[in-house]
Amino acid sequence: MAIASLSPRELAHDVLLRGGDRRQIPTRLLDEQLAQCQLTPGQRGQATDLVHGVVRRQPTLDLILRQFLRRPLPQVEAGALVWLRLAAWELLFSATPSYAVLNETAEAVKRQGQPQWTGFLNGVLRSLTRDLTDQQVFQPAPNALPLDSGNYRVLQSSPFPDPQTDPQGYFRDAFSFPEWLVARWAGRVEYPRLLRLGFWFNTPPRPTLRVNTLVTTRDALLERLQQQEISAEPGQHPHAIRLGQSARVTALPGFDEGWFAVQDESAMEAATRLAPQPGERILDLCAAPGGKTLHLAALMQNQGQIIAADSDERRLKQVADSARRLHSSIITCEMIPADTSRLPAGPFDAVLLDVPCSNTGVLGKRPEVRWRLTPRDLVELPQIQSRLLNAAVRVCRPGGRLLYSTCSIEPEENGKLIQAALKRHRQLRLVEERQHWPGEPVDGGYQALLHVAPVRT
Repeated sequence: MAIASLSPRELAHDVLLRGGDRRQIPTRLLDEQLAQCQLTPGQRGQATDLVHGVVRRQPTLDLILRQFLRRPLPQVEAGALVWLRLAAWELLFSATPSYAVLNETAEAVKRQGQPQWTGFLNGVLRSLTRDLTDQQVFQPAPNALPLDSGNYRVLQSSPFPDPQTDPQGYFRDAFSFPEWLVARWAGRVEYPRLLRLGFWFNTPPRPTLRVNTLVTTRDALLERLQQQEISAEPGQHPHAIRLGQSARVTALPGFDEGWFAVQDESAMEAATRLAPQPGERILDLCAAPGGKTLHLAALMQNQGQIIAADSDERRLKQVADSARRLHSSIITCEMIPADTSRLPAGPFDAVLLDVPCSNTGVLGKRPEVRWRLTPRDLVELPQIQSRLLNAAVRVCRPGGRLLYSTCSIEPEENGKLIQAALKRHRQLRLVEERQHWPGEPVDGGYQALLHVAPVRT
């Protein structure tokens, strides 16, 4: 069946089936598929919710489904298993009526040429519907399924560990997180805060726009969005607008004119904290795909020079394309080797270093990361981050500023790394640091503003 003719459920099934290959990333496949489909905004949103929802909550879905299967999960045909997960996600987490989920799943399976699965799927899903109740509670329990509202849906069965005796096990199974990551977080925060973290990461994120102050104001963009009946409100950051629901960004009013870019509010704080001034010469050392680079240019009123450096040529092209759309003429893109053996010629008045990281502060927006990240990554990533920080120090002028940034909440990538750098580089002074904890009130991340002391004469 041609991609362009697929329904949202069929598209989601195709993406998740192909995404079962570890070499593929489902969310990236979804973006590629959506670019080829003629779907309405509502249908695009449905397909996105289905894919992201199943990727986030697959272990929870499988745990519940196992109760109604007569054979081990690995013995279920891959295509049929994906249909079960999609329908289970809708039954458990969406507002779609149960009869509609069952009927439309059966029709989609037939259209895809697999009518032999309909009886099996119908039997399992009907058993699941009998397990559901409309009751909600406000505390975890073995029969309480966390929703994305902060509440829990009561099930007839009790598929989860008892949170009173095995709180980490409950969080792992009911919220769908790998055990090693749960153990890390549980060792640092109280259990109620851990639960809030789970709800934040499992709630579909609201898109945030950064107003391009080179060409417009937040009030003007808000007015234009409201004229198109697009739900939007001011964010906490003075350049931020929070949309009420997911949207096709390229179709929003003002996109072609460069009125805005998509950017998390915690990410906006990085460029703001560096406080770039018009006329300065600034290096963005890990620039691609360019969100913070473009924010720097706006804060500099498009006066001065920004060198956007990165080792990924394809993603560096995105920086140049975005610069043209957002009317930023002071940005020059420069390829550098990944080992930082060659850097743009300094010195620079300031350096922005947004390093590659674990992304544990933005797992809501990156649903596949929780399953791809490993403990080894948190050994290897700080080594890369330290090398990049050493390189940034080399090209920042005496008296200059350096902003180190991650979208991680792991100490090895954040505060511990900076403390080690301060011991290694005696000319560095920590001016301020900020750890954003996810959901309080925006996505997670870390920034440290460092001052490079002038050379004494």
